[in-house]
Amino acid sequence: MSARRFLFHAERCTGCEACVLGCWMENRAAQTLPWRTVHTSNPHRRPDLPVFHLSLACHHCDDPACLENCPADAYAKDPATGAVTLRQEACMGCRYCTWACPHDAPKFSPAAGTVEKCTFCPDREEPACVARCPVEALEMEPRAQAGPAPFGLPGWDLGPGVRITGEPAAPRFAAPPPAAGVLEGLLRVPEPKITLRGEWTLVAFTTILAVLTARMAAGVPFPHPWPYLAAGGASMALSALHLGRPERAWRAALNLRSSWLSREITLASLFLALCAAVFLGLAPAWAAAAAGFAALCAVDRVYRVALKVPPFNLHSGHALLNGVYLAAVLAGNAPLAVAAGALKALLYGWRKAHFARRGRGLRPLVSLARVAAGFVLPGLVPAPWAALAVVLGDLVDRCEYYDELEIPSPGAALSRSWSFGNARRSRLRISGGSEAKSS
Repeated sequence: MSARRFLFHAERCTGCEACVLGCWMENRAAQTLPWRTVHTSNPHRRPDLPVFHLSLACHHCDDPACLENCPADAYAKDPATGAVTLRQEACMGCRYCTWACPHDAPKFSPAAGTVEKCTFCPDREEPACVARCPVEALEMEPRAQAGPAPFGLPGWDLGPGVRITGEPAAPRFAAPPPAAGVLEGLLRVPEPKITLRGEWTLVAFTTILAVLTARMAAGVPFPHPWPYLAAGGASMALSALHLGRPERAWRAALNLRSSWLSREITLASLFLALCAAVFLGLAPAWAAAAAGFAALCAVDRVYRVALKVPPFNLHSGHALLNGVYLAAVLAGNAPLAVAAGALKALLYGWRKAHFARRGRGLRPLVSLARVAAGFVLPGLVPAPWAALAVVLGDLVDRCEYYDELEIPSPGAALSRSWSFGNARRSRLRISGGSEAKSS
């Protein structure tokens, strides 16, 4: 069978979800969550706003982000059909593919502890979703190069196996359009995939890793090395608690060729092994510190799929910056401490100003605690207390970091651009183009 792709006619879709039902009927033995989703631009069916539907599932991309980023090497791509498949028996439930995929195709099943997704129905002439669509909004066609992203949908640079045609025209409304504030309240914004409450184990893991690396790099004496190693082991155990299938955690190192999560886990393990070797007199401290900083760099690279802040996607709560800043304070290296602290303070202020411009609520007391502990106290108190203040300030910043991560998804993109864009076009039709003339 030659490689094919989905063809979706947006102007035909009625939102009946027969495609979702057909997918379940075909795959109900393996499916615990819907693999296909029908996104609606006006879910509350407000009569003075147009209603649009978009049926999306796995697009079986030419360059799939799930396959590249999966640390367990659980994904494969069929070169003949173009289908991207998942071996659930190899999945450890880390959910990183659900972060990396901008099309929201992999679904994490809490019941199974693993991810599941569309299989492209390899045993059928055409996928069940296509066969069940009563208005022929879904079809199949030969695979070709992906065109521009429709409706501002993310991830079109991955070469998705879908082509979307036909944007329904917004009607001419008799009633005045709603205000923008009213529109925002009507949009169904998807629940965030990353939350501080859900990822607190990863906050603890990355913070402990930064502290241990900084102590090793600063050459701080270790009168009792075993608590140090125990803290490292505990941090690794906390990271494993994040997995749906912790017994498969050993698979995390199987995709070093392309997954930064694999590299993070491997480098963190190497760091702890070298720390043990340092305490036994078998390795120099600089080697362990180098492995630790490399692990912190990998930690920051893991979250590149979700971090969208200026400038240059840098964040004052980055694990590598936290490790360098703390190491400088512990070692008494004033020039490096001042330089690292100034950079972190500049990034923190820039980020807060950026979110204020976007209308996101700020937390003055949290920001005050972060600035006081991380940037003011270290210059006013003795070295041991200064290091503790830095750790507490960076911990606050790290918590804010996880709270600010944004996973791109079709639902979020449609909520921002599709509904607002069509509402604006409706206003133009109502006003006879006066808005365009005035601008």
